[in-house]
Parts: sequence; C-alpha cells; structure tokens
Amino acid sequence: MTGASPTPAPEPTDRLAVAIQSLYKARGMSLADPATADAYAVAVQAVALLIVDGTYKTGGLGQEEHRRLRALLDAAALAPRYLTGARG
Repeated sequence: MTGASPTPAPEPTDRLAVAIQSLYKARGMSLADPATADAYAVAVQAVALLIVDGTYKTGGLGQEEHRRLRALLDAAALAPRYLTGARG
C-alpha cells in the first residue's frame, strides 16, 4: 500500500463531454476547435429550444420530463468547456 489516494472517478459531465467529443473525433473534428464548438452550441440550443421546449409548450412533455431533458441538454452544452478546461 503506497498511501496514494485513488484517482477520483470522472464527474458525469466530464464523461458526457468525452462521449460527445468521441463522436466528433470519429468524424475528424474536435470540440476544442472554436468554430466546431460554436456550431455545436447552435445545434444544442436548437434541440433545447425548438424540440424540447416546443414539445413541452404544446403539451407533449410533462413538467418533470421537460426539466430532466433540459438538465441533460444544459450539461451537454458545457462539453466544449469541460474539454478545454474553461469551466465556470
């Protein structure tokens, strides 16, 4: 036993960021690239506003479903910041 503390498990948002980044890497892109990160932000915002919020406003989602989906999208929107270390 060395006395060293184990490496903490990555936070859920860190894991999500890495998973999303792997999708981009498979296509030769990176969310660390500012232009790609900007395009990603527009796509996440479009899904959040047009699909999730729109479906909620028209009665297709309940309040709790809407809250959960928006929380997931809000976390996904932070992926570029987690990858570049620009948190906060």
